[in-house]
Amino acid sequence: MSKVLNFLLHLMTGLTLLLSPVAQAAEVKNLQTGQQENRVFAVYDLYGKPGEKSADIKIVIEVGGERYEAEKLAVSGDFGKGVKVGTRKTVYWDVLKDMPSGFEGELYWNIDIVKPLEATAGSTAANQSTGAKENSQEIIEAAASIQLVKVPAGCFNMGSTIGGAEQDEKPVHEVCLDSFYLGKFEITQAQWQTVMGSNPSYFKKCGNKCPVENISWADASRFIKKLAALSGKRYRLPTEAEWEYAARSAGKNQRFAGADDKVAALGWYEVNANGTTHPVGEKTPNDLGIYDMSGNVAEWVQDWKGDYTAAKATNPTGENSGQFKVVRGGSWLDDPASLHTTFRSDMTPKVRTNLIGMRVMLPVD
Repeated sequence: MSKVLNFLLHLMTGLTLLLSPVAQAAEVKNLQTGQQENRVFAVYDLYGKPGEKSADIKIVIEVGGERYEAEKLAVSGDFGKGVKVGTRKTVYWDVLKDMPSGFEGELYWNIDIVKPLEATAGSTAANQSTGAKENSQEIIEAAASIQLVKVPAGCFNMGSTIGGAEQDEKPVHEVCLDSFYLGKFEITQAQWQTVMGSNPSYFKKCGNKCPVENISWADASRFIKKLAALSGKRYRLPTEAEWEYAARSAGKNQRFAGADDKVAALGWYEVNANGTTHPVGEKTPNDLGIYDMSGNVAEWVQDWKGDYTAAKATNPTGENSGQFKVVRGGSWLDDPASLHTTFRSDMTPKVRTNLIGMRVMLPVD
């Protein structure tokens, strides 16, 4: 029998389902979630190494920062000792039986499978105090169930060398950046609702997992301020250089976020979006595992719009003031050229449109 595999169900105003296998021998794949009336459920396939017929499955549920063993809650299904290897294993949680009376609000959840993570089953004191559960490459912000990917430090040639690029994408110049964490997904409507208590999106019918849009740069800044207050961490919008470096998979010469072609596999745009946004994370991620940096919604960044110079820069922050804030990534309405990783757009900071959303950045301390 393998060592323990750990589920972590994390409930704020929403629900995040994480899986962290402690042992490499047994694997959980094809993880899915859903809801049946008051019960949420997870369905997974359990694979063992040759000759391995079972594994131990442990479930921990976290509510408001407190952790509870599943055996003491209204959880049933395929968990505990000796779960047989096979497909379509199911775990149910009757949420309302374990929630305080009078609980109101929507439950939503994201899905992730992460590498072995002792901190998931027994986090360090530092992680408990910050509310972040992390492995070597990702962290999760408990205040709004936001997943972030670690972007390594490095230098790259910022700007476009592609023929036909816009003039404001030049000159190409060297930029060096410290390591940072960037949102794995665009901020969703559910996450915005959690932090701000409202949902400004035009495409509300798209659902909780769809990106928030119809927000101004000023609105995004207010979200950041509230998130920082809830978490006690120094969140902000990425700078334009950080955004491009991350979109290009740590500075690779990629026309779209993850490749030079195959834009339809990487993002939602005018040809395949059918006139609307789509749930985050449905397209192929880039090489860092970050989704939707080409298409779905364009994204506000921190910088005021300014001209590039040929001078080498370290952690540039753009102009000190200006009329327009930079927008990156292209949207569901845009053509492929607007989805290029080097393409620069801009808007006044008070403009709201259903084309623009956001993702968050956190410095590595």
